[in-house]
Amino acid sequence: MNKVFLIFILSLTLNSCKQKVELEKYDKNGNLIVYSQEVYTNMWIKNKKLKVTVIDTFCINQKAKAKKDIKNRKLIYFGFHPREFKKMTEILKKFGIKTKEHLGTCIRMGGFEPYCYQEEMYKEINRKYGENFIDSIFKVAQKEFIIENPNIEYMENGIDLRKKILEEKNSH
Repeated sequence: MNKVFLIFILSLTLNSCKQKVELEKYDKNGNLIVYSQEVYTNMWIKNKKLKVTVIDTFCINQKAKAKKDIKNRKLIYFGFHPREFKKMTEILKKFGIKTKEHLGTCIRMGGFEPYCYQEEMYKEINRKYGENFIDSIFKVAQKEFIIENPNIEYMENGIDLRKKILEEKNSH
């Protein structure tokens, strides 16, 4: 009896691995459903007037992963600050926030969102520490960089910030 039961369970398991989840091919209006940016781009190149419905499964999965990581108290700040990033990493580490360098692009194809994980992390950091938290950490890192590197020009909005920051430092 145990052998029959074991064979039965084994055959169910093997058969269930072979079954594929069929994704819908068309929406209720008859528009083709596209699940990946690559497929969308290839279709768009061939026919720019093609009507499709986008279901961004990558973004859905990335948001779910971010929410799981947040629940497990894992926070990551994604940014690109060539001069300040090392200092920002040191400061954010004190708050339990890891960092990863990230240079994003503004180009999006057909409603696909490329940075869903990063955006969820940023929202959580803002929720937990406040809207201006990252900006204030950046300003501290910026000042420390300038103080540690007084001979390196540091331009912002056409103004070299070294004079102002070094004068502030010397007045204290």
